[in-house]
Amino acid sequence: MSAAAILLVSISAGVHALWNLASKRKNPCAAFFLIAALFAALITLPLVGIYRGTLKQIPLEVWGLLLATGVCQAGYYIGLAGAYQRGELSVAYPLVRALPVLLIALISLGLGKPFSLTGALGILAVAGGCLLVPLPSFQTFNRQTYLNGGTGLALLAALGTTGYTLIDNQALAILRGLPSSGLTPTSSTLLFLALENLVTALLLGSYVRLVPGERRQLQTTWRTDWASAARMGLLITGAYGLVLGAMAFAENVSYIAAFRQISIPLGAGLGFVVQKEPATLPRLVGIGIITGGLVLLALAR
Repeated sequence: MSAAAILLVSISAGVHALWNLASKRKNPCAAFFLIAALFAALITLPLVGIYRGTLKQIPLEVWGLLLATGVCQAGYYIGLAGAYQRGELSVAYPLVRALPVLLIALISLGLGKPFSLTGALGILAVAGGCLLVPLPSFQTFNRQTYLNGGTGLALLAALGTTGYTLIDNQALAILRGLPSSGLTPTSSTLLFLALENLVTALLLGSYVRLVPGERRQLQTTWRTDWASAARMGLLITGAYGLVLGAMAFAENVSYIAAFRQISIPLGAGLGFVVQKEPATLPRLVGIGIITGGLVLLALAR
């Protein structure tokens, strides 16, 4: 990856770990993330106005991809909220971040995209390290370690991450390749982010409206904690906007997806220090392996 991509993703990872810590401390629900998504959409809405002349040039394929990525984003928030309600930050966070690395790598290979040996080894190291982090001890390495109430929701969040990462990369490649749009890589990223925020808020709002418990939570959260959710929306859209920008500087989106996992040691560290969660040996070893994998990814070309 280029130095620009590494810098953008590193900053994004730090912000991502911080907003996930804040989310965990709020014991969030989907309704909380809906308010965050609404404020993210509101913050970026002026971009739609600025680039409104370009909207009619966006091909139908990109609009379809926007709908698909909105579904994935909504699934991510629903899964993440449930995982944080049921599990520790230092366990749920690595699980949510690990699976996309493997899935995106496998899909990229299936599409015939090349990997350098260094990049492939880095991806395997990141994924393997993430699998160690949830273990309370090395003697408990079995299926039951991962089969608990929050695992399915963590997997849902991970699948959402996988989906929107691949879809967004494809959509941005199309936008940046439009010959007559007049969009620069930066402006196409900003426009896409604004449209994605709107679609995500709409679809997540539809889910909250259909679930009675979430509707009640929305009313309560809006009365008592809307400001925290609004700040969360700003952090979320800022962090992911940096990732979208980094996609213009990396030849393989799998490297971006994997290097984003630098947030795993950051998130786990916040869980240990702030949440007072146990720093077990497997978790520490896993974080070390992840760090080594990230170094390999930084060197990958």
